[in-house]
Amino acid sequence: MKQYKLGLVLGRFQGVHIGHESIIEHALALCDKVLVFIGSSDKEGTKENPFPYSIRYNMLHDIYKDSISIFPLPDLGVGNVPKWGDYVIENAVKVLGMPDLILYGEEPKLNTWYKNYSEISYMSVDRKLIPINGTTLRSFIRKNKKEEFEKYTNPLIHKYFDGLRKYLLEVE
Repeated sequence: MKQYKLGLVLGRFQGVHIGHESIIEHALALCDKVLVFIGSSDKEGTKENPFPYSIRYNMLHDIYKDSISIFPLPDLGVGNVPKWGDYVIENAVKVLGMPDLILYGEEPKLNTWYKNYSEISYMSVDRKLIPINGTTLRSFIRKNKKEEFEKYTNPLIHKYFDGLRKYLLEVE
């Protein structure tokens, strides 16, 4: 038995990088089960959300296999309000149950999202320790900087580079 029963990690994963892995690894160390929501799962083909859900799912699954549960979370379109938090929690309950820990990478809006859920613990994983984010990773891909991409991604997903680059170039 670990400290928590169900940990929740939410991200767009528009380029899975080692910063995402750090958050998920913390969840795996602390929680019996880990639920990963791929946010904006209904968005693709735009500058901010170029990659389809299926590619993002496959990258995470290639790294973690069945050690995490991965589900889509379409956009709600309500912005930075408690209704967003309700939506996330309602979807978590539908698929795996009520999370008792939410792990995130320094999200300042989190306090407004989940203010109705004081029974849930929250853990911020310091993103400054791993200097990468999705925008920078996509820039490496767009500029064909494969070496930089590989520096910040798991070797299990290096095979996706050319396909990811194709998606990015189609968006421009």
